Amino acid sequence: MADSDLAELRKQCMQSLYLCTDNVSKYLDDEKEAEFRKLKSYVEGYCLQEAQQDVAIQALEKAKRETDNSNFDTLQDRFNANLCSMAGKRLNVNNHPYMLELTKRYQKGMEQSRQNMDDSDLAITESQDQYIDPITKRPIVDPMKNSVCGHVYEKQSIMELIKRKASAKCPVAGCGNRGPMGSQLISDEELRFRLAITQQSTMIQEHSIMHLDETM
Repeated sequence: MADSDLAELRKQCMQSLYLCTDNVSKYLDDEKEAEFRKLKSYVEGYCLQEAQQDVAIQALEKAKRETDNSNFDTLQDRFNANLCSMAGKRLNVNNHPYMLELTKRYQKGMEQSRQNMDDSDLAITESQDQYIDPITKRPIVDPMKNSVCGHVYEKQSIMELIKRKASAKCPVAGCGNRGPMGSQLISDEELRFRLAITQQSTMIQEHSIMHLDETM
């Protein structure tokens, strides 16, 4: 196989290893480090192969410059001598472009994985918070939404707060909305619908469990 064909095959293999690295860094948990070490060992092999090929090419070019090309035996001797002298140079695999790219993709995948976990935690927290009335700390049944800051309250508790104090502001801790809520409140029909669906689903599950217990 020609050197150009080997280089192209090596490049294709590296692309596959990069894709594997992306998946390992993003989706594996306990086995992440072990799998990445395996991938690094494969890449080290390709780095060494490419380095050996480069050394051979450089040795041959140097031998051609130093020798009459018509004398094949002399050319072969010079090539072998140059190859031996150049092969002694130590290769720092960690600085090879293949290894640098592999490490960069692994770190990027780790960052995306952490970001996805943070986003999931935030989404869960926000989902939980919007079902709890910030005034009574009880589950919201009849939701009212603040059209400015987006916070949601139980209708009865927020209306009582406004009734006691017309200039009342959003009761959520840390909210930057400092305007009076009287003209900011709207009925949150979307959350009302989601609450109804959740309640119906819970009732179905409870009914199924009761029916299962009765048949056992």
